[in-house]
Amino acid sequence: MARRVEYLCNSCGYTYTSIDEIFWIDETGQVNIKPLVKSTSAESSIAPVKGFFAKYYCYGCQKFVNKFIIYKKSPEMDDGEIIQMIEDSSDDSKIIQFDDEFQRCIECGSELASKADYSFALDTDDEFHIGEDDYDFSAGNKFKFAGIYHGYFCSNCKKQINKFVITENNANFTDSEIKAVLNEHTNDLTIFIRRDFDICPDCGEEVYYLNQNSTCPKCRKDSLTVVGHMMVD
Repeated sequence: MARRVEYLCNSCGYTYTSIDEIFWIDETGQVNIKPLVKSTSAESSIAPVKGFFAKYYCYGCQKFVNKFIIYKKSPEMDDGEIIQMIEDSSDDSKIIQFDDEFQRCIECGSELASKADYSFALDTDDEFHIGEDDYDFSAGNKFKFAGIYHGYFCSNCKKQINKFVITENNANFTDSEIKAVLNEHTNDLTIFIRRDFDICPDCGEEVYYLNQNSTCPKCRKDSLTVVGHMMVD
């Protein structure tokens, strides 16, 4: 079931409609983008590649950017092949990502399953917390940075890989500063950092998902308000 929301700018009359969408690549290599309803859910379930789809807006370029997040793929399909299919599907600007839990071994290239998933945070007292059941990881204003940790182990190479997805960076640390803190608490093991915000592939500015209270893309004088909402199935 897809959620359809209509927005309006009261200052200039700009309208925008969003709807929950998915995408899949069928056996012929065609990229399909459709609302998440019963029929499309059934069709995508047998596709070799499927994922989430969303439109983001770049205020720098004043245009929409399509985002594809791949969360299921056939083992026979190469990552680069999938990316190329999506890139070739249209001339629109695109952000293409694999789901946070997707990870390949940096030594042998094997796909790895996540063995551990924890919340982590560096608080304002410079205390590092990870996977503590009695710690409140939702109190974001007391964190310098925070996010989700995924741990992997390659049985072929006997190698541990630590992946940190940064969801908050209230102290505006650079990647180097974040990695320095993480290295202190992960025994200098391999570390990947991925942020939860997205960058426009054309101008390098941050892109945004338009919703209630987003600045109007047209006049930039007022915020969008919800004028219609319904569920579609």
